[in-house]
Amino acid sequence: MLSITAPNYTSPSGYEISTVPRPIIIADNEVLIKVHAASINPVDVKKAAGVFKMAVKEEFPYKIGYDAAGVIIEVGKRVEALEVGDEVYTRLPEIGRGAWSEYVKCTDAYVSLMPESLSFADAASLPLAGVTALQVLGQYKGSLEGKTVLIPGSGTGALACQLAKNVFHAGKVITTVSTAKIPKIPDLLGEGTVDQIIDYTKQKVAEAVPPKSVDFCFDTTGQSMEFLTHGPLNRHDRLNLNDSISLDPPSL
Repeated sequence: MLSITAPNYTSPSGYEISTVPRPIIIADNEVLIKVHAASINPVDVKKAAGVFKMAVKEEFPYKIGYDAAGVIIEVGKRVEALEVGDEVYTRLPEIGRGAWSEYVKCTDAYVSLMPESLSFADAASLPLAGVTALQVLGQYKGSLEGKTVLIPGSGTGALACQLAKNVFHAGKVITTVSTAKIPKIPDLLGEGTVDQIIDYTKQKVAEAVPPKSVDFCFDTTGQSMEFLTHGPLNRHDRLNLNDSISLDPPSL
């Protein structure tokens, strides 16, 4: 089968279309998926570039991509909830990495049926960022219900805003985006999902958010802690964050 790979540690300009073995179902709980769409995340590019090579030794050609959507063409004997012909999406485990291929294989635990409202492209954009957002918000000690949360915009941030409001029932969701994206927020995230939008190209978060008003900050960009701890926020009227979680881009 064809697969987009890195022949060695390289930037995207060095990726190649390679012929690699098509995955074969071995375990009874595995499924084989014909890929219709795959997405790219920062971790894909960074791993292929060798950012983690001191900790993890990769084999080449390095198959790229964790997020994919497609149609199941084969299932193992013990797979019950999924069947051939199902439209599914997946966040592939490391052992099954290679979403940018014609076919992918993984155990059924990593696969979900696609919502009928989503295209393959839309579904492929969700798994890694969506699971990241869900896991982080779920780590909050206590309830987010009725509380004020600050979630800077990004792929993960966009999903986290929706989860914070609609699943964890946050009272107020604040996000940051650039000027051109402001009109798109209601359409993309849903009317009423975000209560306050800050144009970070024109205003600092520390100036737009009242002191001591945020209960939780999920920093999806690796930059928001700087906004919250510099300038006027270092004085006694600084923004009081009861809890915060920061994820640098490489971990996404």
